[in-house]
Amino acid sequence: MKFDPVELKLLLGPKGYLRGPFGSALKRAELKQSGIPVYEQQHAITGARDFRYFIDESKYESLKRFSINANDLIISCSGTVGRVSIISKDDPKGIISQALLVLRPDTSKITPLFLYYFLISNQGQRELLNASQGAVQQNIAPRAVVEKILIPTPPLDEQARIVTVLKAIDDKIDLNRRINQTLEQVTQSIFKSWFVDFEPVKAKIAALEAGGSAEDALLAAMQVISGKTANQLVTLSAEQPKHYAELRATAELFPSTMQDSELGEIPERWYPSRLDQNIELAYGKALKKSTRVEGKYPVYGSGGVAGSHNEFLVSGPGIIVGRKGTVGSIYWEPHNFYPIDTTFYVIVKNGYSLAFAYYLLQTLGLSEMNTDAAVPGLNRNNVYRLEVPSFPEPLISQFSQIITPLSEKISESNAESLTLTQLRDSLFPKLLSGQLTVSDVKGPRQEAEVSADV
Repeated sequence: MKFDPVELKLLLGPKGYLRGPFGSALKRAELKQSGIPVYEQQHAITGARDFRYFIDESKYESLKRFSINANDLIISCSGTVGRVSIISKDDPKGIISQALLVLRPDTSKITPLFLYYFLISNQGQRELLNASQGAVQQNIAPRAVVEKILIPTPPLDEQARIVTVLKAIDDKIDLNRRINQTLEQVTQSIFKSWFVDFEPVKAKIAALEAGGSAEDALLAAMQVISGKTANQLVTLSAEQPKHYAELRATAELFPSTMQDSELGEIPERWYPSRLDQNIELAYGKALKKSTRVEGKYPVYGSGGVAGSHNEFLVSGPGIIVGRKGTVGSIYWEPHNFYPIDTTFYVIVKNGYSLAFAYYLLQTLGLSEMNTDAAVPGLNRNNVYRLEVPSFPEPLISQFSQIITPLSEKISESNAESLTLTQLRDSLFPKLLSGQLTVSDVKGPRQEAEVSADV
């Protein structure tokens, strides 16, 4: 069954179309480190809710007309256009930046999630891209053009049934995202403990200052590294002697004294070293959208994956760093990829691993190193001049070995989520056209079999 299309403007509620405030309304100097968040383009592109900028309550009151509500759709409308995220009841109140468009559905006519699924579908993305303009940088076209987008609109009860199927898949994708977020936090906490806060070194120092022996200092470091108590370490040595030996060997890699340096106090014999001794930021290569051939290799811009191509430029795994646009953004790609000329990709040398470099780069504040007021840009020579401790190569190797299983789990979850995303996107037009019915779909995993038979 096909459903008659309805112009988008007829499906929006009062004040249903909203563009973010421009520069005169929201000045950079007014942005804070905490308070009420500012929703940026990246929040539509990635769907994440990690905020960089905030405003105070008085500024929020003056810009309240630009605030978001539950069930609003936020759409990236400059540069990387057409990415969509939906605001949930759990998202914090905030205002939108000038790079976002808000659509506010009339729930008596269309289910917000149904509109969301349409706009992220292939058909919806074509409509949004057709509504973009700008020779140098794409921008969402004037309101009159966007509101003429035609939306196939089933009755509300049918919308609800379709949404139920698609949301079940999205819930699994979200579960994978949350698991990955936890694994990522674990890895970041290990890196911070070892290479930023130097906690194993400080544990050794504290044990020695308390009158303990070198063995006591080593056991203190082992407790910090493993998160185990002294009694648990005794049990570990008896039940898993190999694991205990590996933990002991790791603790031995940390010195037991600190030294003063230009960087402040750092572990003994870890001298300051310029970043370019171990990391090269290589330029990505221009790849116009008109010359891309859709393929299996992700194309990375400074805002993340911006499409695909049938050829790759860099063998994976790899790290992509935003150079122009979203300055200092950092992405990990486990497979071959194509970084375009708004990015750098990372080459490691002199004992660094890519995994170690990925977490180190996240601690350097690259997103705050904008060198161009007109078009945000990251100068790699400024990055090269940054100094970090000369981390011992055996310790880098041990860190990389420990986090490898976590990274593999993250990659597996991402691969599953990609498959589920493709499944969801293929289901929507089939459910909309009647090629499949809701009763044909039993769940995210079983549907793969159903789709194969259609």
